[in-house]
Amino acid sequence: MSYSYNPDFDYDKELSIDVDTNIDFDTDITLDVYKDVNVDVDVCTNVEGNSAFLVADVEAIGTDTFVEVDASVLAVEDQLSSVTLAGQAVVG
Repeated sequence: MSYSYNPDFDYDKELSIDVDTNIDFDTDITLDVYKDVNVDVDVCTNVEGNSAFLVADVEAIGTDTFVEVDASVLAVEDQLSSVTLAGQAVVG
């Protein structure tokens, strides 16, 4: 690594900064929290065979709008569950 010093280089910088602030922060917070949680969850699943479920929402809103959805799901453990989806929504 080399370092060179040039004594002919001059650098001047003059800063003039005026700051005038008036900050007034006044707040009044009232927080009342009542929480009564009583949860009893009992989930028992026993899936035998194959199942395929699909929930979809394809929506186009506005001018000159186009929406397209393609999906495919395949499961084969006990020989197949399948979901296929193709959807389009066009406005304009």
